[in-house]
Amino acid sequence: MNKKLDIYFFGDNGSYDEFNPGYVCSKKFVSEILYLIAHNEPYSISKDEIIEIIKIEEEEFDCIIESLKRINAIDVIENKYKLNFPVFLEEDMPLLDTYFEDIGEIIGSKIIDIKEQIYEKISKLSNYSSFSKEKLLYHIVCDDIFDGTAFDFFEEKNIFLSSKIQPGNRDYIIFGYEDSESVQSHSNKLLCSSNNYRSQNFIFNSFGDSDGTRKDVFRFFRRVEKNLESATPFNELNLDYIRLIEQKNSEIVEKCGEIVWKSYKNEIVYNKLSKNEKDMVKFLEEFEYLSINEEDSTIECNVPVFERSDNEIINEISDIVLNQIYDIVKSTFDRFEKGATELTAIKHENNMKEIAIELWHQVFGFTNEYLVQVGFVQSPEYINGEGRYLRSLTII
Repeated sequence: MNKKLDIYFFGDNGSYDEFNPGYVCSKKFVSEILYLIAHNEPYSISKDEIIEIIKIEEEEFDCIIESLKRINAIDVIENKYKLNFPVFLEEDMPLLDTYFEDIGEIIGSKIIDIKEQIYEKISKLSNYSSFSKEKLLYHIVCDDIFDGTAFDFFEEKNIFLSSKIQPGNRDYIIFGYEDSESVQSHSNKLLCSSNNYRSQNFIFNSFGDSDGTRKDVFRFFRRVEKNLESATPFNELNLDYIRLIEQKNSEIVEKCGEIVWKSYKNEIVYNKLSKNEKDMVKFLEEFEYLSINEEDSTIECNVPVFERSDNEIINEISDIVLNQIYDIVKSTFDRFEKGATELTAIKHENNMKEIAIELWHQVFGFTNEYLVQVGFVQSPEYINGEGRYLRSLTII
């Protein structure tokens, strides 16, 4: 079996079309081709060598290369290739361990040092009396701050780059990890992945690791769209239909958000809903956002709901946390940059500031693991086939 990469995306992939990296990188053989390019020196492995190793038809290979060029994932010179995004292989792991092995405990301890300030702030949240502080802190610190406000904070400090305008008017960065057991602790098994499905007024969120297929709103709709991609032999027609479905899905999610919000405020009774609303409640119950009490027909909201008024409090907590850990993060990244000359991503001439955005995921992922381990934030339960994650709803 040929080795391959697990591909991840940070930012806005846009519509599910030929410019969407998720669409391009999910095609058969793409992850194997990208691994071979990453594993070799830039512009060293040839088209003929890759075709021979992977046993792929030349026409299919050429289509894949054109797709990867279209989204600027690779450069090509005389049928030889270079990656345009950071990749981390097994051979990179010793270097990452040298700089990041203990970072979670170091940063996590600094945050726990200021826990009383953080506790005082979260006591002002609109949902403080409805959920444990550990559960709220999981969503706020591990996700909203580390996988949210931290990007602007550290970008302003010139530590990393969190935005990259891509073909098709998208703004995202691609990352790759070798698909191997020894790399898992730096990728799939870390608590550093935020999934968000946004409608007009709501964001359905899940945050956790990537060790499986989560049952969340974002991944559900993406998986359905992926299946539609090959629903008929007419590729362009399939993509046009997917674009129409995306618009309809956004309308569905908006109505689902209204139902979760009303259930959170105890404003709806199941047996008084229309058939369409009941169908949506059942849909949300399957996602575990809601529970129906059969005895009195009440609907219970199972997830934290963050209101618009909570944003100011979350931003205050963010300022406290990020200023507390800034010096540690900066010194760690400075030391890494000086010693990272053998990193695969450096060999492929990737921008160090772009590499650093994924290294930040490493840093906060290990920090989240430490905060879970010591009980400062809630530990998400592992679900076989899905991984570890918790859901929330934000009103925007």
